[in-house]
Amino acid sequence: MKRLFYSSKPMPGAPRRREGGFTLVESMVVIAISAILVGLAAPSMRKLIERNGVNESLDSLTSSLAFARAEAIKRGFPVIVCRSTGAETNTPTCSSNLAWNTGWLVFADFDSDGGFDSSKDDVLLRVQGSLEKNGTLQQTSASYQSLLFRPTGTLRFATSFALTSPSDPSSAARVVCISVGGRGRVASGECGS
Repeated sequence: MKRLFYSSKPMPGAPRRREGGFTLVESMVVIAISAILVGLAAPSMRKLIERNGVNESLDSLTSSLAFARAEAIKRGFPVIVCRSTGAETNTPTCSSNLAWNTGWLVFADFDSDGGFDSSKDDVLLRVQGSLEKNGTLQQTSASYQSLLFRPTGTLRFATSFALTSPSDPSSAARVVCISVGGRGRVASGECGS
């Protein structure tokens, strides 16, 4: 006669099945190896994040400068790029702050006073907010507060900007060199003549 129901209990004397899963020792070995690998990868990951932050600041600056030059040529009026500590507020103004990583403004200076004032018909073209988490961005000539692009796209003076990473502010990671012709280029060290 055939049995219709089977018992889930093993029969006496039958070999026992091994249950699936990991032992505590196996789990601890996997955790230890994972911790070692994370410890090895963390420093290089931090440098990668900092390098990406410096590149973000570099891209923001070079695109704003190229935009300001193009707008000066297109509009036939001076366009100014000035640093601003309140670039993200409702009433942004130019600042005499030495660091450019607090943000900057790009505006058409129709009243030719060198400062942004929307009540005097100046037109705000672009606003860059703070990039302070990406390190320091400083103009090499501290006496210059803003860059004035003439209607021909030229500047009165050549200048450069030094970008430094947050972990090593003593050395310049990248340098943006801007010629009197208004064109910028990126250098790893200093701007050559």
